[in-house]
Amino acid sequence: MDNRNLAVLEEIARLGEEATARRIADEVTLPQATVYRRITDLENLGLVERAGRRYRIGSRLYRLLAAGTSTSELVSAVSPVLSGMAEATGEATFAARLVEKGIDLFQTCVPVNAKAAVVVPSKGLRPASICSAAKAILAHVPGTLQKEIIAAAEPLFPDLPAKKAAMLEGELDQIRDCGIAYCIGEEDPDLASVAVSTQLNGAFGQMCVGVVGPRGRIMRKLETDLEKTLKLHGAKVDLDG
Repeated sequence: MDNRNLAVLEEIARLGEEATARRIADEVTLPQATVYRRITDLENLGLVERAGRRYRIGSRLYRLLAAGTSTSELVSAVSPVLSGMAEATGEATFAARLVEKGIDLFQTCVPVNAKAAVVVPSKGLRPASICSAAKAILAHVPGTLQKEIIAAAEPLFPDLPAKKAAMLEGELDQIRDCGIAYCIGEEDPDLASVAVSTQLNGAFGQMCVGVVGPRGRIMRKLETDLEKTLKLHGAKVDLDG
């Protein structure tokens, strides 16, 4: 990959939803026709994907970025954040990441002085279309990668209902707008979880943190400042690989 292709790729990552060919051309000071050719090269490599008139980082690059940071590094970086969230919310907290086979919940934490029983989530791969952790990550990855992860997860959770594509797409749009993902009784009618997208390697779509607990208790906390608390702590996670 030459320097011009790299410059175009960097601008697509930096501009996010504003990455049109014209905007990229303005930023890298190249003719728009040249930018189109460079984007085509990057598309052929799986590093960039088209989304209407806009461009975004491609599935292959997302997987490469996700593989670039070990789980042990993430545990060290995220554990203080999870501990702070657990004490602030009084609930069990978790962190999940994008891996080759799906969305992996890799770390949990419980409050030291819990005033009530807490629910500790199981570690491992998560149901992609209903779990708050999975949705918080899927909202920020390319569409092709979303479909791959959802398709791979469905056989692993045959007892859970599959969500219709249009409904999930609308939900992911809302998550991108507000930064918060919810799972209210979808996995277990008595439980609820809330997750926020966090940055990893300078980009969203690879990791999230969240809380889980009894449905009624989480719903009551959502009426106060739970979302604000999660965003505040989630913003503290930014591990540059």
